[in-house]
Amino acid sequence: MNQRNLLVFVLAFISTQTLSQRALPGFTVKDLGKGKIGISWINPYPSCNQLAVQRSTDSINFRTIFSAQSPELPANGFIDQKLPISPRIYYRIFYVLKGGTYFFTEIKSPEQEPNEKHTNTPPDDIHARIDLPKTEIKKDSAANTVTEKYIRIYKRGEPAFQLSVTAYKGFRDSLIKLTQDSLSVIKPGEINWKPFIPKPKEYVSIFVKDTLLVQIELPFYKRFKDSVNNNTKDTIYQITTFRAELHRFIPKQVWKPSPYIYTNTAGYLNISVPEKDHQLYRIIFFDNEGKELFRVNKLKEHALILDKANFKKSGWYDFELYKNNELIEKNKFFLQKD
Repeated sequence: MNQRNLLVFVLAFISTQTLSQRALPGFTVKDLGKGKIGISWINPYPSCNQLAVQRSTDSINFRTIFSAQSPELPANGFIDQKLPISPRIYYRIFYVLKGGTYFFTEIKSPEQEPNEKHTNTPPDDIHARIDLPKTEIKKDSAANTVTEKYIRIYKRGEPAFQLSVTAYKGFRDSLIKLTQDSLSVIKPGEINWKPFIPKPKEYVSIFVKDTLLVQIELPFYKRFKDSVNNNTKDTIYQITTFRAELHRFIPKQVWKPSPYIYTNTAGYLNISVPEKDHQLYRIIFFDNEGKELFRVNKLKEHALILDKANFKKSGWYDFELYKNNELIEKNKFFLQKD
């Protein structure tokens, strides 16, 4: 034997020894009668991200017939109800772990499953005490052996899968520890599994006029409303449970007399602009409805007094003051009655 053949032999031997030392996860295959085969398994790998049950009629060519939706569960099962016409059916389970590692379990068929020894030890209490149905004794078994006891699992009232008592305990404990799902007894030996569905979040839409300002989760809306009421002068009006309107506080404008155009104590209108370039100023007067009354296009003096006769009546009047056609001030004044 040359060195190359020796190396190949050694590597093959090491690989064989390594594979033989792997503790493959176990699973059971049971003929449930009426054309149904039950497959249940214990999964020791929390890092499992894919688990598939595969079937074959010749123990060579396998195809996947079931993929677990929660492959990380420590125990689970599946009922094969669409059996092919074949003298013998074979099953195996395909595992894929995080990181890409994968492997197959050993191949099993229902006829190869040994009977479990009967024991008088009662099963642990399983949620409101599950009384298991009596099991039939196989005709070819000894008087002290019985078939394994199974618990049928329904998902929201629909048949889902079947687990052995041991597998169910692991399944139950896993749900209690890792999820908010619930289990309830339908009748002895049958359990209804109700996966938890979180309630969708509800929001209050805050509008400013017809524009959506923000959406706030319903539980936090009161805090937002209190903050607005306590820290601002804005007001929130609740329209419906899920709609509110925010009315912004608008302060009242305080009128400030013009330093250039104003009424004196005698009720006359004074015009006073800088003396240096007074000829550059012009004024447009309006009534309180915005209609133009008259213009003073060029001031002859920097200080003038306009007679009330230039205005039709007492009341408020608007004006615009320009310098070199640039608007300097837009304001108003009040003329009193004589």
